[in-house]
Amino acid sequence: MVLSLGGFKFNWKQMGGISRESEFGISSNDRIGNYPALFRANLGDESIKIDGHTLPYQGDKQEALKELYALAGTGQSYPLVTGYGKYLGKFVIAKISESQAIFTNDGLFFTQGFSLELKRDYDG
Repeated sequence: MVLSLGGFKFNWKQMGGISRESEFGISSNDRIGNYPALFRANLGDESIKIDGHTLPYQGDKQEALKELYALAGTGQSYPLVTGYGKYLGKFVIAKISESQAIFTNDGLFFTQGFSLELKRDYDG
């Protein structure tokens, strides 16, 4: 297991990559005849993007993302934990994108890619 989000486990065969973006709440105020004044307006924001793929004919079946859609549908935040036990915080699923390719005659797909956008919930 590489990551766990609310009980959904991402294994190493599914993972394509993880990117993390941290903003630190820095804003600016334009001043006449001077450089902009920088100040911290808030404590910032954090988001994580997970890219991966499912293996429909090697155990994932055709509905591998069904549990992720169910988690996203609740609108709640869930703990995100790495495979070595590091707690990254509580995150809500903001967006799921998926693509399917190489189909059989009956409409089943052989490959499926997905990306998941998570936003940090500081109140959760």
